[in-house]
Amino acid sequence: MKKIISLAMAVCLLFAALPFAFAEEAITMDAAWSILVPSSPTSYETFAANKLKTVLSEVFGTDVAIVSDAAEKYIAVGAASAADVSGIAVNGYRIQAIGGNVHINGTGVRGLQEGAYRFLEEFCGRKVYTESITVLPTAESITVPADTDIVYEPFFEYADTDWRSPCDVEYSMANGLTGGTYRRLPAEMGGTVNYLGGFCHTMGGLCETAKYKDSHPEYLALHDGERTIDQPCLTNPEVLEIAKANVLNLLAGGHDPAASVQIVSVTQNDNYNYCECETCKAFEAAHGGVQSATMINFVNQIADAVKEAGYDNVAIDTFAYQYTRQAPTGIVPRDNVIVRLCTIECCFLHALDDPACERNVDLMKDLHDWAAICDRIYVWDYTTNYGNTCIVFPDFDVIQRNIQIFYENHVKGVYEEGNYYIRNCDAEFGELRAYMISKSLQDPYCDMEKEVDGFLAAYYGPGWQQIKTILRMHMENTGEHISIGSGPSQSFQFTDRQVAVIDGLWEKALEAAATDEQKEHIQRSNLSWRFWKSSAKKGEFSILNPMRFEENVQLFEDLQKFGLHQISEGGYDDYLDCICIPYVPAHEWNTYEADESGARARLFFSKLLRRFTPLLSAFGFFYDIFRAVNAEDPIC
Repeated sequence: MKKIISLAMAVCLLFAALPFAFAEEAITMDAAWSILVPSSPTSYETFAANKLKTVLSEVFGTDVAIVSDAAEKYIAVGAASAADVSGIAVNGYRIQAIGGNVHINGTGVRGLQEGAYRFLEEFCGRKVYTESITVLPTAESITVPADTDIVYEPFFEYADTDWRSPCDVEYSMANGLTGGTYRRLPAEMGGTVNYLGGFCHTMGGLCETAKYKDSHPEYLALHDGERTIDQPCLTNPEVLEIAKANVLNLLAGGHDPAASVQIVSVTQNDNYNYCECETCKAFEAAHGGVQSATMINFVNQIADAVKEAGYDNVAIDTFAYQYTRQAPTGIVPRDNVIVRLCTIECCFLHALDDPACERNVDLMKDLHDWAAICDRIYVWDYTTNYGNTCIVFPDFDVIQRNIQIFYENHVKGVYEEGNYYIRNCDAEFGELRAYMISKSLQDPYCDMEKEVDGFLAAYYGPGWQQIKTILRMHMENTGEHISIGSGPSQSFQFTDRQVAVIDGLWEKALEAAATDEQKEHIQRSNLSWRFWKSSAKKGEFSILNPMRFEENVQLFEDLQKFGLHQISEGGYDDYLDCICIPYVPAHEWNTYEADESGARARLFFSKLLRRFTPLLSAFGFFYDIFRAVNAEDPIC
């Protein structure tokens, strides 16, 4: 019996080993390889081939040739490739090993080019982390598994964000961003999905409300009993004709028939002064009692006119935003209408589908309701703190999950609005967040922890694990909910002991930095931590520290040293004329301007308090005890 069992086990092991015995050897690629293109390549094929040539030449340290004829050792591009892409969605690609060679092909206007970038990332380890940081290992050869067959289809037809590096063309190509508002990819790269005219809040311009204020007040919204240029009356037929004409004029001057899609924004102005005339109210009452009813009806008629004019690749975009966020009943958007759902009221600490977060439950209901009547939903999402932009916005745990939620609910396009004024206010982890957003839009199910670790190592250097711990501590010590305007105390609740630990981690990260660039990145991101401590009166900004006034001044000077002209969305130089810099928390610096009511009084009493501070703190004795008790390595 034992012999039979042993024989059976031997047979099983033999069959298990057969696939390995007959498996093809991996493809080893080196500088002897070439890039194979058709004899008359398109601009797409030329771009993809040149990108492969440039990067592979850098990897191998010698020139890689582009040829139109080769028998072996080649990467075939586009029409020269045998990779079948007939069943792949628009702007998708296929990377396939066939007969010992590599074949890259794509669909639409950008599939092939993105396939080339994917090959370089997948098999050469090329990562574009920021507009100035690209990691590319050099090697004598690279290995491609013989059974390689990568098929990619875009998760979204439109992917956009406005952080700093995503505005860069090379970054955008490497990380799959396609929106045209903040970047312009040239035609050979596939171009961008562009909004013609304005990107948002276009209704006043399209309907020319200011022009008709006096001659035709009936064109304007009737709100609280008065006509206002803030919004148009959406049931007035003359207003509709004005808007139609302006949309068609936009298309006559800027339509691109070769584009995958072009978009015209017909979106409400950024206020709540919607029309309350009897006709608007009656139409809304008949369609669910919501203001989105008149909006969809208005936009549908413009979309019909656009389709009748022959613009088959044009979509009309409108908002489900604030008072129009709820879906109507008895009316559905046309198939060439985009409904852009906005998450402005939500909590960004919890995933949008978290049933325990009451702030997000209603948004998910609205998303489901719109999905039931609209096949082309976009989302306008938010990824920064506009009221306190220098403080860390702790959304890192939900960025990827929220984008997965959008995809799983049939959203076709996503715009992640962030710190669009980052060049005037770059103090926290904006580049990391931008990379996480971009990678999530490119593939919502990518290995995000691996991506984050790679970014942190490249951006912050050998001390990156300390930075990762700092981020984790931020995520574990937040308030109950986080909005896009949360104050310092709502954002984080660190104990004095935790503050000391994080201080130590920042110091260790800086000590480990290997380059001046890494040091600059650490010091810049540390500004957000110091800004929070000043705002919360923690650490060196504690009321026990008689030197806290000097610490505030040093923080103020360092913000300027690093080019920060804003600390909120408020405006350029919005804090530089504060007259109470040493005396008030950092998040109040844009409040106490010289001409602000109460600023002089605050300055007088603060100066008076400063005179007594050394005495009240026993000339720092209590602060020294405080620091010793809360030190990372407590003094016994």
